[in-house]
Amino acid sequence: MKYLTLLFLSLGLLLCSCGNNDEPPLEVSLPISKTYLPASVEFNTNDISEEQKLELIHLANNDHVITTVAELPQDPIGFSDAYRKINFNENTLLIKYVLHDYTIDTYSNTYYRDTKENSYNWYVNIGTASDTNVDTDNTSLTRFAILVRKLPADAQVRFWVGLTQLGWFPDPAE
Repeated sequence: MKYLTLLFLSLGLLLCSCGNNDEPPLEVSLPISKTYLPASVEFNTNDISEEQKLELIHLANNDHVITTVAELPQDPIGFSDAYRKINFNENTLLIKYVLHDYTIDTYSNTYYRDTKENSYNWYVNIGTASDTNVDTDNTSLTRFAILVRKLPADAQVRFWVGLTQLGWFPDPAE
């Protein structure tokens, strides 16, 4: 009887401790207040100067966390009133530029907080049915933008871009 009581007591302690995890989730989905349609401009790399190429590369290589209308970057696409009339007291604008030589057929946004790294993360997944292994002088600059709730001044923001080839299947002969 003594062993049976110890067995039930041990089993009860084991079952009570299982699933009692007070740690916060590693990723918390956050709402996107507004998604702006991607805007693109196409150009031939042979027709622009080296300085213009460097400006485009600078736009694409840097992430843009906009907290005032004065921080809107100078880009060849331009910004409409929809951007200029944002209430930056309550919102932050996130902008990501992508240089590419393929057609963007689909895209989706994911915005979340990484609780382990204490960072805000925006992931843009681009889908294309185009062949991405073609040499061409035609290049596009595409601007992706989302509006989110005001971020803290010291917030660490990370931007991610993924590319998915739609309708691509490996050759069974390979």
